[in-house]
Amino acid sequence: MRQTYRLAGLCLLATLSNTALAGWVLFHQQGQPGHREAYFAEITHTTERSEVDSTLGTGNDIMARTSVWEMPVLVVHESATAPEWTELKLQFECMNKYRASSYSEAQKAATARQEGKPYNPSVIADGWNDPARWNDPVNMRIAARSYTVPRVDLSNRPLAETRWAKDARPLMIKAQKFACQGEDVRNALQAAMSQGPFDVGRFNTELQKIGLVEPVHPLEARTAIALLDLSWNVLWKDSKRPDPSGLWVKKLSPQDKARNEAQYAAIQKQMDDAVQITNKKYLPKLKKMQAEHGFVEAAAKVRGKRSLSNMEASALMVWLAQEESEVAARIGAPAVAQSGNLKFLGYDQSFDNTSAMVHAPSGRVLEQGVRTHCEAQFVMLQDKANIWRVADVRISGSSSQLGINPCHGLLNVPDVPAARK
Repeated sequence: MRQTYRLAGLCLLATLSNTALAGWVLFHQQGQPGHREAYFAEITHTTERSEVDSTLGTGNDIMARTSVWEMPVLVVHESATAPEWTELKLQFECMNKYRASSYSEAQKAATARQEGKPYNPSVIADGWNDPARWNDPVNMRIAARSYTVPRVDLSNRPLAETRWAKDARPLMIKAQKFACQGEDVRNALQAAMSQGPFDVGRFNTELQKIGLVEPVHPLEARTAIALLDLSWNVLWKDSKRPDPSGLWVKKLSPQDKARNEAQYAAIQKQMDDAVQITNKKYLPKLKKMQAEHGFVEAAAKVRGKRSLSNMEASALMVWLAQEESEVAARIGAPAVAQSGNLKFLGYDQSFDNTSAMVHAPSGRVLEQGVRTHCEAQFVMLQDKANIWRVADVRISGSSSQLGINPCHGLLNVPDVPAARK
């Protein structure tokens, strides 16, 4: 029998720092008194576990439609016959939010450009975040590195990896949303902190957009011991805690306590240093990739149904989502104009080496040489981080002779990352 719990709001809020970025959240509880379980998810530590070969598409798809994401979930058990706690590495099969154009779409786009017709398919996968499928069973497994901690000796005992299987339990459906929709969860966290102190109500309102309709409770707790204390001192404060090992009631000497605190502080410092090094190395790249992915859909709306010339389509392939500073670095200082939420960077170049020549027998004046003119306009749109990025490239040019590109040398290719080449 499934039971919904209402927690003492003040008690839970006391565990949440106003400035903390929530890592663990209490997202599910189940069971009757004496046999209850509390489920905590570390929503900021999701990891992609897709095999390299599985990222390639099949049939008409260039890229795979699904990927595998893993998230730690810690379960605290109330029953005296159950373990003290269990930590699960849950892996879920996730639909990819963004998709690459299929081979047939690429062909259609090329044909449309030749015919001067608009063709702008969405980069959001069909069926993404479909409310009609919010409660569908999820494909999941318990991965390696999961373990359980028996009450009798509080030792770590590994759990065997399970096979992939469909699971329709509410707790797994909710966990899958946190694991698979990381971008939306991060947006919810950012929205909750946008006005200062962490706004739990705003956080839950944002999560409702991805089907997490029951409130979840963000926590400042960072260790299994802290989650255990929360469970027994807040959730089940009227229940007697089983302690067959005797370790929970054993009083430490001041020397033991000081030694344990020093060891914990050293371990915590190592963890914090590792996080800082990792964030310094990878976080800027990750934020840039996230900004670019979210920007693509907005840029398509800016272009609307405008038909692109071959030159414009080629330019857009390498310039889309590039920052304003990159445009200026590669091409030079532009003529800048702004209208509404769009900024326009204008460039032009002209070449003229024509001269007049008189044809003596006929008296006609002939022109020799070449005259060209090219105008390029980069349409810029701000992303969620308020960084101006290229949303469209509009090019017009003319030449007095066929076969000469009037824009040659003007639109230098940007220094794109290897992943975009």
